[in-house]
Amino acid sequence: MNQLQPVSNETLEQFLAHFELMEVKKSTILLREGEVCRHLYFILKGSIRCFMHDNQGREINLHFYFEDELVSEFKSLRLQKPSSRNLITLSACNLLKVARPDYLLMFEQNIEFTQAAFRFFQELYIAEEAHSEMLKKLTAEERYLHVCTHHPHLLQRVSLTQLASWLGTSRESLSRIRARLNN
Repeated sequence: MNQLQPVSNETLEQFLAHFELMEVKKSTILLREGEVCRHLYFILKGSIRCFMHDNQGREINLHFYFEDELVSEFKSLRLQKPSSRNLITLSACNLLKVARPDYLLMFEQNIEFTQAAFRFFQELYIAEEAHSEMLKKLTAEERYLHVCTHHPHLLQRVSLTQLASWLGTSRESLSRIRARLNN
């Protein structure tokens, strides 16, 4: 939180007091399509992916989350409507979990928390916009090179199939691009 917006120790303590520590195994489903999202998660250790299914039932990876990131399906959480997305752990995780009523109470009671959350959502929106622009403007090869330069951790932490989906291309096309670039 302090990386986005400095907050007092008191605010940070109030914030953390609402969270519950969870230790979960790899492939734990935190949210399934059709369920209403009721929690925010903060990753202490591990990784989570967010994906949905297209009309043919194929998985489309939308986001990967890692240590020190806040995770949720924010549309479902905000509107309390069924989610079109899934959240699943890519590895064993240590998470902090907070229920919707508790974090809403924090917004009402603490302006520092509200300001930090506003800043967080601005940063999230900017990142989503950048990913959307990358998918629209760049070729598949340029998107892969962008990942190599700006998100190299993805190359080590997600499968080639998942990365290809996130880049908006097929696994086969991404394999050909990688082979061509490595020669």
